[in-house]
Amino acid sequence: MSGSRTITRDDDRLDNVHPGSILREDFLIGGEIPVEEVVEGAGIASERIEAILAEQAPVDANIDLRLARYFGISEGFFLGLQIDFDLEEERRAHGDELARIVTRAA
Repeated sequence: MSGSRTITRDDDRLDNVHPGSILREDFLIGGEIPVEEVVEGAGIASERIEAILAEQAPVDANIDLRLARYFGISEGFFLGLQIDFDLEEERRAHGDELARIVTRAA
């Protein structure tokens, strides 16, 4: 994994990593693996994969299934990364509000 994703900020939180970053840095799409190869092999529109790689679009279930099949990994891997990213974005955006919610006693 890239060291750039483990740099802490002033608030001591790790950088929130978009699935596009993982696809670029760990799966080497756009580097050793040309985007065109993924477009053809996984049947993903070039505009869509480019937007994901640019961290401007999310991974959805369809993209996850196609990338999982293409790379020979477990279905849900990329969707899980997207969910983790989205949850952290919401925590950061609404953390104070969420902290005020009182847990209901059973």
